[in-house]
Amino acid sequence: MDMFKNNKYNYGAFMLYMTMFLHGIQAIILSQNADYFASQWNSDVAGVFSVIAWTGIGKIVFITFSGVLSDKFGRKPVAMSGVVGYLILFGALLFTQNITLAKLVSFIGGAATSLYDGSINPALMEIYPDNKSTASIFNKGFISVSGVMFPLIVGYLAANNMSARTSILIPFILTALVFIGFFFAKFPDGDIKKEQNISAAEAIKTLESNQSASGTTINKKKQPNFAIDGIIIIAFSFFIYSSFYLFQQVVSIYAINIVQMSEVASRSLASYYQIGAFAAVILSAMFMARGIRDMTLLVVYPLIAGITALTIYLTPNEVTLTIGSAIIGFTAAGGALQMGNSLLNQFFDKNKGRNTSMYFFAMSLGSYIMPTLASSMEASNNFTLIMLLDAVVAFVAFAIMAIIAIRYKHIFGVSGFSNSKKN
Repeated sequence: MDMFKNNKYNYGAFMLYMTMFLHGIQAIILSQNADYFASQWNSDVAGVFSVIAWTGIGKIVFITFSGVLSDKFGRKPVAMSGVVGYLILFGALLFTQNITLAKLVSFIGGAATSLYDGSINPALMEIYPDNKSTASIFNKGFISVSGVMFPLIVGYLAANNMSARTSILIPFILTALVFIGFFFAKFPDGDIKKEQNISAAEAIKTLESNQSASGTTINKKKQPNFAIDGIIIIAFSFFIYSSFYLFQQVVSIYAINIVQMSEVASRSLASYYQIGAFAAVILSAMFMARGIRDMTLLVVYPLIAGITALTIYLTPNEVTLTIGSAIIGFTAAGGALQMGNSLLNQFFDKNKGRNTSMYFFAMSLGSYIMPTLASSMEASNNFTLIMLLDAVVAFVAFAIMAIIAIRYKHIFGVSGFSNSKKN
């Protein structure tokens, strides 16, 4: 693709994408090994969901300032701190025997992910300023690849009576390699800091001004209002993330307990989900290259995800769940969250770290609230309602983006559904 040609920061971008590959594993390592961890911690599946909820707490606490840290100290140091957090997470999971300690470890994993959110997305938009949305959804591509591979690894280990510890050791080793690789990565803000001998914060402001002056930001006819546009887009992050994160965490358990699928078949659903998400990354990039605006995709995708989740709820069987897994992966988890962040930074192209922190703070609420609700439904034998809940949050995400589409035309002077190459 043209965005990668003659860009001296491609290696740095690759290291950022590799952290997203590891994030794809981190997001499902507990739920995919729920029985193993329940046994290790002398608990049950509901207990594992309660541990997963602590990931959300870690995200919520750290996302409030990770973007500010990124704007102040630079993208690379904050991203590397997240890698260290993942080293602690995967290393500790190899030995944790206590559910209280597991919650602390899960908290660290969530905190590390928030450090990623506050640094990686702004860094990628600065590396590829003309292709912000495409660069952002490639994040999801790397998450999806590991999301496809990891359940297959877990399933293979289970089928061959091998220790689940191997599925924890693999991401630990990969994280160590990524940490080493980061030392050789360069980023635009770091180069400006070095060349001009200024602080990281000043380098980022200089970079933003240079990219704005060079025409890499979208021209506005009217100025957006953060209290309206910003808050609405930020709210979208909660609902779209909740829709796919909830589905990702519960689909295997739902398949076994509600649809009566086998353990092997239930685990394969996570792979179908991620295959759908990966396909969305490729196709969405192709759509946008042909002039379809990200605004269009952000309206259409949540609507399809909501209809799919509702269909599964009304007719829960192996066919609807299998097909639905791929569709929800495509429409909800295939980069909509990342495109929403890019859209926020189209509306407000200054202070990208702060904007991203606020956006992912709202998202982080979903990573706590949804597992908590799932744990409550599991404990109260109302687990079948989980798909109805998933449908509701997806429909709300659709409604939010429908409103933003109206605001988009008001601010940019073109319809969000028009072809960008003809305007």
